[in-house]
Amino acid sequence: MPEQTLISFVIIAYNEELTIAGAIASIRELQGLGRYELIVVDDGSRDNTARIVAGIAGADPQVRLIKVGSNRGRGYARRTGVAAAEGELIAMIDADIVLPPDWLARARAALGDHDAVGGTAVPDGDVAYVYKRFRLTPRVVSSTATVAGSNGLFRRRVFDLATFDAELREGEDSALNHDLERLGLSCVTVPGLLVRHEEDKTLATSLRWLFDTGRGATRQLARYGQVRQPDLATAAFVVATGLGVALARRRRRLLGTAVPTAFVLASGLQHVRSRFETPAALWPRVTLAVAVDSAHLTAYFAGRLAGLAELRPAPARQRPAGDRT
Repeated sequence: MPEQTLISFVIIAYNEELTIAGAIASIRELQGLGRYELIVVDDGSRDNTARIVAGIAGADPQVRLIKVGSNRGRGYARRTGVAAAEGELIAMIDADIVLPPDWLARARAALGDHDAVGGTAVPDGDVAYVYKRFRLTPRVVSSTATVAGSNGLFRRRVFDLATFDAELREGEDSALNHDLERLGLSCVTVPGLLVRHEEDKTLATSLRWLFDTGRGATRQLARYGQVRQPDLATAAFVVATGLGVALARRRRRLLGTAVPTAFVLASGLQHVRSRFETPAALWPRVTLAVAVDSAHLTAYFAGRLAGLAELRPAPARQRPAGDRT
């Protein structure tokens, strides 16, 4: 594919003042970049994200800032960026992602007969806080979406047929992947194409994100009926919690508390071992990582249950007495 093809890079950002400059720099330093535009959609950030991007844009006419008045969510921000893009190819990049210099060359080469391709973010998003806090060596874990929103290259015709759901605050990339599959479009993850994930969430923000992710996962299960490993884990958590409640009601409160707690800790251990190298020599850090990850999993499971409540239909409104219309 000729390098003179205009490519639009779309970055969505919400409170990313510590990572946005690095994401932009990694795009501008790509090998074989050619003609490009770089659109940053600031989704109502309350920090200095917009100011940093405005400064970069002031010195580089190929960088453009679009400010959304209030935080509308990832789906709305992505859709806004795509609508503003003019390129024949559109790349979606998250604001906490650093691309390797050969990302574009490898993505273009892989595009071939496909409609969209993407790489794999390391570390995985659900343990980014654990990685930042404890600096364990991450494993490469495939994303739940074939082409994740963190880094993907799309042909423009993809967005002539489908687009991001503006109502989704999270899970918008998974929803798009389902739509593309339904439309018969071809999407692939490029083997070995890794990008660096430099998320900078606080513990509280990370817990909230996992809660929202859980809600989105329940919505996704209800919408598509596709059972995944996290769905099975959630079902097991519900069983463990139900058993704990039953034991507590029989005045075995200590055991009732221990059952769901042990399940979450065991899940945290398995999750950390699947996402990181965990040699015995690092057991103090691994133990702390398991404790923090167990808190994240608890937030995720709580989000799954909250998502169930949101799926219930609203109760019918009762008519006032005597209203026969």
